[in-house]
Amino acid sequence: MCGFVGWLDPTGVLNEPAARRLIATMRDQLAHRGPDDCGTWLDPERGVAFGFRRLSIIDLSPAGHQPMVSANGRYVLMLNGEIYNFAEIRAEIDAVSGPLAWRGHSDTEVLVEAIAVWGVEQALARANGMFAFTVWDREEQALHLARDRIGKKPLYYGWAGSAFVFGSELKALWPHPEFDAGIDAEALAEFLRLGYVPGARSIFRSVSKLRAGHVLRVPATDVARREAGLPSAYWSLKDAALRGLDAQESGRPASVTEFEALARDAVALRQVADVPVGAFLSGGIDSSLVTALMAASAPGEVRSFSVGFEAVPWDEAPHAAAVAAHLGTRHLATYIGPGNALGVVADLPAIYDEPFADDSMIPTTLLCRMARAHVTVALSGDGGDELFAGYDKYADAAHWLDRRAAMPGMVRSLADAVMAGAVAPLARRWGGRKLARRAHLLGTLLAGDPGGGMAERFNAAIMEQTLDPERLLAEPGSGGGADAAGGLGRGTAIDRLTFMDTGSYLIDDILVKVDRASMAASLEVRCPLLDYRLIELSWRFPTEAKIQGGVGKLPLRAALHRYVPRALVERPKQGFGAPVEAWLSDGLRGGLRPWAEALMSRPALGRSGLLDVAACRSAWEDFTVRGRGWDPVIWRLLMFQAWHEWMADRVASPQAAPARMRLPAAAL
Repeated sequence: MCGFVGWLDPTGVLNEPAARRLIATMRDQLAHRGPDDCGTWLDPERGVAFGFRRLSIIDLSPAGHQPMVSANGRYVLMLNGEIYNFAEIRAEIDAVSGPLAWRGHSDTEVLVEAIAVWGVEQALARANGMFAFTVWDREEQALHLARDRIGKKPLYYGWAGSAFVFGSELKALWPHPEFDAGIDAEALAEFLRLGYVPGARSIFRSVSKLRAGHVLRVPATDVARREAGLPSAYWSLKDAALRGLDAQESGRPASVTEFEALARDAVALRQVADVPVGAFLSGGIDSSLVTALMAASAPGEVRSFSVGFEAVPWDEAPHAAAVAAHLGTRHLATYIGPGNALGVVADLPAIYDEPFADDSMIPTTLLCRMARAHVTVALSGDGGDELFAGYDKYADAAHWLDRRAAMPGMVRSLADAVMAGAVAPLARRWGGRKLARRAHLLGTLLAGDPGGGMAERFNAAIMEQTLDPERLLAEPGSGGGADAAGGLGRGTAIDRLTFMDTGSYLIDDILVKVDRASMAASLEVRCPLLDYRLIELSWRFPTEAKIQGGVGKLPLRAALHRYVPRALVERPKQGFGAPVEAWLSDGLRGGLRPWAEALMSRPALGRSGLLDVAACRSAWEDFTVRGRGWDPVIWRLLMFQAWHEWMADRVASPQAAPARMRLPAAAL
């Protein structure tokens, strides 16, 4: 688990010491991701610069130092993350090529030698892990950027003048003298709609995200023409889902026994480390299963960690403690109130690098900080809800869609017209945006042909908590809606809903939250339920084997009940959020309210020039003055405001690069 940054600029490097200082400055923006070691690699003639920060997990010796050059000298690699099955790949390399003179036992060395033997695509096909990497092919003079199948590790890329730049976080790109900090209006509109920037966009128009399961080949000759080509998929969530549906139809559904065996293997692989490993334990189904499987196989005592809230309705810590006591883990909990929340909120812009508004980032950040004091790696239960229909909305969707199908078409059309034409505007005027959203959702559920993408419309209505983000922008952007993953095209409504959530919300919200919060604390978080083999297996479970009678995650529950009594884990689902509404209310001025008032003042709202001050101020006053209830758009606005103020102090306006850094185009 580490961080890297670099550039490819065919104009070359005239002043090598200056270039080394610049790549070191960019690299050290990622010191939190890698406090244990750092390195640089430079090819001045070709204009290639690599910078790396290391968090040592496997092979703590200098043999794991990066950037790493392959034994044959052809490839230079930087790897962020872990290749869990590196021992298996190493054995295959030895079988194919004869035993190598291995320098150490790191997964990085195994990956670079796998690329040397089979090439990038075949190495990716063999790798089971969470990773982002870049490799420079000195023979072909081409970069390759790659990201793991489900997008656990981030990778950004784009242009800074004539340089093609890339890195693990946006802040690592900012020191480049030609970085363009112009904000993408479409990305901002999407953020206000969803609470995160989805898909291939970043908040900056000059930078993109490499999509999960994709690889991008960038020849130096293309960069000289300021071209980078398009990423290609080496693994597709849609293809995996369709294969699973085909298996169901051909009489080959998955079983709980098969699931449990694969989950045990996934947990075992993620316990391989040369540093202490623990587990996040909320007391819910997913984290309890992961911790139970870990406790059943770990050679020693398991450390587990949870977070609780002073606000009792939000507090799951007692449930976690009960499960920990049953499993015999050494358990610690930390508690959050408005006071320590304020300290975390001040750090969020620096942690997340771009606007991000999942309020569970507050407890996640505190949980990671606590765990890092005791372990370097923690296992989590992320992925269970999306893969196995665990969210309440799946049961709600099944209920509403069944009722809707029983309604005559004329009734549906009339009801939709009434909701859209009369009720929703009145709801906005008299009840605020929250009530208007509910009216819109009901209209969505009633509208259109039952077979005409109903699940997709339902998901969009649920996810797009700001119905009209354009009203909040000084210059409206269109936004693309919640379905960044695209449609599955077949299967049940639950199949299509879980597909969309896995391809968008899981990757661009949940995994972003966990990666940034954990790496800010120099903690590696591993997610066994997101082993790509389990993702593929999940699609072989029919809908009725995942959710029945409003109860989801049936395979996980069945496996967990073999380790933990039902009474300890079977209770209504409680989301892992934070009571930000209460922290912002009048009664808690010692908490977040003064901070929020400063950010939502008219002068502050006008500083970026990107927001409609009157519309944003009206949203704030609906909550604080008019008593129209909580609206999630308020938290999104606060997170954008806090990020923009922080970012504006740190990113210089675009400027020409110093001439001394440049060399006339090198012969390629």
